[in-house]
Amino acid sequence: MVTEAVLRYSNINKVVGLCNGPIGIEKNIADILGVDHTDIYVEFVGLNHMVFAKTVYKDGEDVTAEVVTKMTEGESGSTLKNINATGWDATFLRTLNMIPIDYLRYYWQTRTQLEDQQAAYEKHGTRAEVVKRVEAELFELYKDVDLAEKPKQLEQRGGAYYSEAACNLINSIYNDKRDIQIVNTRNNGAILDIDPASAIETNCVITRQGPIPLASGHLPVAINGIIQQIKTVERLTVDAAVTGDYDKALLAMTVNPLVPSDTDARILLDELLEAHKEHLPLFFKNK
Repeated sequence: MVTEAVLRYSNINKVVGLCNGPIGIEKNIADILGVDHTDIYVEFVGLNHMVFAKTVYKDGEDVTAEVVTKMTEGESGSTLKNINATGWDATFLRTLNMIPIDYLRYYWQTRTQLEDQQAAYEKHGTRAEVVKRVEAELFELYKDVDLAEKPKQLEQRGGAYYSEAACNLINSIYNDKRDIQIVNTRNNGAILDIDPASAIETNCVITRQGPIPLASGHLPVAINGIIQQIKTVERLTVDAAVTGDYDKALLAMTVNPLVPSDTDARILLDELLEAHKEHLPLFFKNK
């Protein structure tokens, strides 16, 4: 969503969005196959936090079905430590024949995830409160210039491989390596079902001039709907944030598949705007 906002409303031409999800999925798939992650090629399609490993290649052969089968038989399928990794239904995953990022559990295992978060809240507070505590502890530790080991608190943050992904990207841009990495960039027709001007997350050739997304054609029918819905939420939210348009913000909240009703959407929006009033002056300019 941030990349979408920058692409649509800023004059910054050279912008790249980066997530640790794809590199985590890639490494997890490699572990399942018993190979190094450099020995496989994974085609990703989707959006930030809404991405799918569509096809897995090993030695030029499509091994997606093999990976999915191993995952349904108990091999690790989770890459993000900040999400409860309830196993996917085996028939569902085999029929989907893709590997969804763990964030899809919020949409396709909503009740389980909500129950897990409610239980976690009772013990530790909300996820945001936990993260604030973890970051406060980390910043305190980082004051020690002699700190020579990775703090255990990082394991609670859910950011594995971010440094590797970021350094790989910086290296490839600076040295014009033209290798393939998974980043967020302007679609430019790579995914035919998404507005060419919108941000997508997919395989890109990384050049000194920026990422060039590789064409992947139409989205598979099974994931087209959810991706389109979330892209709609992103665009409406960005438009509302930039303009301070309450009605558009309410529309964005209501069409979000995680919000159960228009009534709940208004309650959530009003409470969020009030809680963050000092940071959202555009929504209060006429009040």
